[in-house]
Amino acid sequence: MTVPLEESEPAKHSFAQLSPGEQAVAAAALDRIRQDPRIGDEIPGWREPMIEYTYTTCLAPDSAEAVTLVYQYTPGFGVTVVYYFRDPLLL
Repeated sequence: MTVPLEESEPAKHSFAQLSPGEQAVAAAALDRIRQDPRIGDEIPGWREPMIEYTYTTCLAPDSAEAVTLVYQYTPGFGVTVVYYFRDPLLL
């Protein structure tokens, strides 16, 4: 599976450690983020032009957890995923 956004090296490593179902929900989230980077929740304190966001997926079909993506968006430069983590919170 190809991850459709530029990632930092630690994020690539984390994506590879997700289960296949978690990778599927993360890939769907990445596609939504690529279409509209401001879809996530902004993390306060970042100075423009770079803004950091979090976005949490639905639960993965093979896991009791969702996947939260933390990513940075800079207009004109695109999105870089900082990391993924398993999130036990229900949406």
